[in-house]
Amino acid sequence: MPTYVVELARPVPAAHGEQLARRVYYLAPDIDTFDLVHHGDEVVGVRVTTAGDADPAALARRLDEVNDAEVRPQRLVTPEVAWRSPHAAEPADGVFDALVTGGVVHEMGDGVIAVGPPFTNVLAALDARVTRIAVERFGAVEYRYPTLISTETLRRGGYLSSFPHLIMSAGRLCADIDVYRAFVAALEGGDDPANLLQRYGTHSGYCLPPTMCFHTYQQFSGQTLTAGTTVVTARGKSFRFESRYHRSLERLWDFTIREVVVIGDEASVAGVRAEMLAAACELAEELGLAGTAESADDPFFAGPAVPRRVLAQRLNRLKYELRLPAEQGRTISVASFNVHGTTFGEPYGILLPDGAVAHTACAGFGLERLTFALFCRYGADIAGWPVRLRVEMLGDPR
Repeated sequence: MPTYVVELARPVPAAHGEQLARRVYYLAPDIDTFDLVHHGDEVVGVRVTTAGDADPAALARRLDEVNDAEVRPQRLVTPEVAWRSPHAAEPADGVFDALVTGGVVHEMGDGVIAVGPPFTNVLAALDARVTRIAVERFGAVEYRYPTLISTETLRRGGYLSSFPHLIMSAGRLCADIDVYRAFVAALEGGDDPANLLQRYGTHSGYCLPPTMCFHTYQQFSGQTLTAGTTVVTARGKSFRFESRYHRSLERLWDFTIREVVVIGDEASVAGVRAEMLAAACELAEELGLAGTAESADDPFFAGPAVPRRVLAQRLNRLKYELRLPAEQGRTISVASFNVHGTTFGEPYGILLPDGAVAHTACAGFGLERLTFALFCRYGADIAGWPVRLRVEMLGDPR
């Protein structure tokens, strides 16, 4: 595979390197691997390996466009640490490989992983703990939403324009008997199914949901709330195209999320968000996990407003993440806690009893990540876990 060193027309400070690295795989479909090229305290280029021959000038154009529009203008802000665990981080390595070797985890494809016992047992127990917090402490009503979500619902809430790189849509074959016959004939003739689905397919009007909260906004769309504050929780499969950024159970294209959505006035919504964050930190501490809760930002992409939107999140502390240790010294975000103002209440027409536009907040827990963090802390063999945890997670002290 050919390798190209693509120089930046305008280098960026090394501190901006992570923001640039977040975007490289999305520049072109054939990028197989990359690493940033540093000179002194600057990133001066990207070394790219591609699956086939590429046009270096085209790669340079795309890299410079993204760098100039989204990376260089960013004003970096030191994250605010809202909580730091009293537990020391325990070095972890080889946990994912051990789970694979033990038949607990099965890699099914890029960013797609199957899990079995005891991982599934621990995941269910952790989900039950989070759900209990949402229901008992905040009065959340639990819903089960469909997997598919209307594409129009995502457009209305701004997801399509904010995160175009993450969208995964649901297609189908065109409803035409000639299409079905041609598809089957070509398939039997040995044609590639993926090419045939593109040739004969059409968008269904639905996408795979990137999170659960958009289902909630659609559910309450056009309604005036009868109660001052409404709290909803749901668990479901979520889908985000992570390109080649996928890694073990730390970053998946297809994952499970427990979401808690709060709708109400500004003060009430902010208060529940803060309490949910505190409750999640208490849970992590109780489980003996190291980590921090710190301010963060979303991976906005492909738009000139990205630096402004990211800075607004950072300065106004609109987003916090609970970050826990994983393997090889990495930390992963296992949950996020966000306030949105009227960003969703306005486009979905959700009103408070007094007619004012509702404010919203949400807390989302990545259940595979949270579970994996627990395995990274105590090991792949659950028999070696503390008895208290084995009882809580499996109901079995042995």
